[in-house]
Amino acid sequence: MASTLDLALQRALAIRLNLQISLSSLALVEEWMDIHLDRWLEHIPMPPDMPDGYAVNYSAMIGSDMRRVSWAAWGDPRGFVPRMADYFKLCNIAKSDIAILDQVGETLEPKVAGSWIGVWGKKVTTGWHFMDPQPWSKIEGLFGTHEAKYQLKKFIEICGAKQVERFVQSIGENVFTEVEIKLPGDDLAAQLAAANDGFAHFTGANIDDGVRARLAERGAGALSFFVRIRGGKIARVAVSVPTTELAAVQPLCEAAKVGFDPRMLKLVGALGNKVTSIEYGRAGEHAGVDVFVEPTEPTGKKVEAPAPASAN
Repeated sequence: MASTLDLALQRALAIRLNLQISLSSLALVEEWMDIHLDRWLEHIPMPPDMPDGYAVNYSAMIGSDMRRVSWAAWGDPRGFVPRMADYFKLCNIAKSDIAILDQVGETLEPKVAGSWIGVWGKKVTTGWHFMDPQPWSKIEGLFGTHEAKYQLKKFIEICGAKQVERFVQSIGENVFTEVEIKLPGDDLAAQLAAANDGFAHFTGANIDDGVRARLAERGAGALSFFVRIRGGKIARVAVSVPTTELAAVQPLCEAAKVGFDPRMLKLVGALGNKVTSIEYGRAGEHAGVDVFVEPTEPTGKKVEAPAPASAN
């Protein structure tokens, strides 16, 4: 009988293999990008690297139009930090990026940390994230004095959030910071109203009624709101709806008037077909829908395209 460690190793290796194999389905990943994605995977702790009883969590994001993809992993810092340090050295991390990581780490003392890598806009972007909730009072002091910081502070005061669920930082050129906020509210309608207020606050435009209707159909659990800041300005906002239903993607894309590539369904199936959430975001004039998956062993099940949304 296989030991617990053996089973954990088999699972970790299967996830890595599935992620690597999935690259062949992504036309946006050019040959030169493979080394960066493989390097990231190689520096995710394996089960023997982690403290007893602690596992590595993975997430994969796939854009509905197959023009964006990202991988993320996180876990106990005792297992992650040494491997992250080696990875960032190979990335030629700048001293300024190291200073930010050190400052945020010392301030927040995270219990859950990890790294991520993504491909969009014909570029590879990577960075780190802290995944345990932190009081806004701690997070606020990490931002400089700029317009976006005050916009974020005002929104948190308006919606009544007390903490930030996830703190994300990129490294390299055009760095950005992103925070995730759980939207308060007793039900899905109240949370969607708060999300709409967030879009109006940061972008000057409400979420389209059709998009809100589709989000309301599939929501299950607390919604998350994301704010990305680059160069002291709001670069992107998004709302994420927890759901296990892949059938929610195409109707949401049609309502949002964004691209939907049916090949994405096959890719999600290859990664284990374990959808965790769907995200609708806006960056300037551009909107997008992203699907988040927890990579697992392949299910072997055929993933069918959902029926087109009705006109109602």
